[in-house]
Amino acid sequence: MAYLPFEVIIDILARLPVKHLLRLRSVCKPWRSLIDSLDFIHLHIGKSIAAKSNLRLLLRLDSRLFSVGGDDDDFFALNDAVELPHPLMCYSNEIKILGYCNGLLCIANVAEDIAFWNPSTKTHRLLPFLPLDRTRDLRMSSRFYRVFGFGYDAVNEDYKLVRISQFIGLDYRSFESEVKIYSLRTNEWKSMEDMPYALWYTDKMGVHVNGFLHWVVIRKIELDETGLIVALDVVGESYREIPLPECMNNEYQIELGVLGGCVCVLASYKEGGFDVWAMREYGVKESWTKLLKLGHSVLGVRPLTYSKNGGDILFEEGYRKLFWYDLNSQRVKDVKIRGAPEVFEAFVCVCSLAPVTARRRRSGGRNHESGEDNNKMSKSVSLLSDLLTYSGSSVSSGLKLKGHEVFVDVSRENWKHLLVRTGSIF
Repeated sequence: MAYLPFEVIIDILARLPVKHLLRLRSVCKPWRSLIDSLDFIHLHIGKSIAAKSNLRLLLRLDSRLFSVGGDDDDFFALNDAVELPHPLMCYSNEIKILGYCNGLLCIANVAEDIAFWNPSTKTHRLLPFLPLDRTRDLRMSSRFYRVFGFGYDAVNEDYKLVRISQFIGLDYRSFESEVKIYSLRTNEWKSMEDMPYALWYTDKMGVHVNGFLHWVVIRKIELDETGLIVALDVVGESYREIPLPECMNNEYQIELGVLGGCVCVLASYKEGGFDVWAMREYGVKESWTKLLKLGHSVLGVRPLTYSKNGGDILFEEGYRKLFWYDLNSQRVKDVKIRGAPEVFEAFVCVCSLAPVTARRRRSGGRNHESGEDNNKMSKSVSLLSDLLTYSGSSVSSGLKLKGHEVFVDVSRENWKHLLVRTGSIF
């Protein structure tokens, strides 16, 4: 009997929901090693993002979090909200989501505890406490603000958290910034170059796209200053400005978001209404594309995600409702979710196996498992291959043989069937 190549097995596993992968870790040591590896984790994240699968909608209300979708549930049905326990629940006061990336969330509470948390694997890590730098005399400041940004350094395989503390002078025009950055790999905070811009929004967290964290800022604290986008490179730990669309005039106020992995801008105009723009090619001014324009009757909106086919955009409006906007018909459809709180802040993130501890990819060639491990792997591959070619299974219709190559095209519904068939190996 011909068995599926190991590369095909990897491709199959990389399409499964997280909860099933956690169970499959118990099949044998090689599978555990594979599923725990950074290469596989990033492959799984990439496939989930590309297929718009394994998505989770999070709704935050004070100290409570609610989850919609996730794992193998149909996210786009947006059916029921289930309360999600989190590692900072011992505090009854408000928690904040400081950022999210690759399935990891960075959350904080009023006691200034900060944690990296993976809701899918139910693992978390508390960060070292970081006090405010007391070298600055706060009595010489009229106001003090603090924002965060959470992102991934793909070069060093490191998750980083940036804290920007900004002090406004007594003249309400001068300002100073203190910037600290935390590295999961070193488990330490360090100082970095201060940001030479004033924050436009003092309660907006950095938007992570393409290895950069983005904020809306101004160069000077003046009434007629126009907002611009500054990006912080989490790898090089340096700043750059991101150009805005050419046709924008000064009669607007901008907010940032992310759609389909692209930076997007919501431009609100004084006469009412707003436009939504997306930067299709990162850093290229000419790639800005206007996606839609909404009238003045819609207020305080934020784009969350595209629909499965890309023809609709899910928005949050006024912290009270969700709606789909059809890009073709320009119609709006309200979304009702059972069990959702009346007031909430919404986020969409991917479910993943991303670890909350620092890891590196293994160097060198393939691992040399023991004979026992190889035997277990062979039996596991044989079992999965047998199941895929099972004559009575709808999965078999997705298997095509051509010479010695195997092409697998299995629908999401059939993965559930496959996992039921493989229940005996867990």
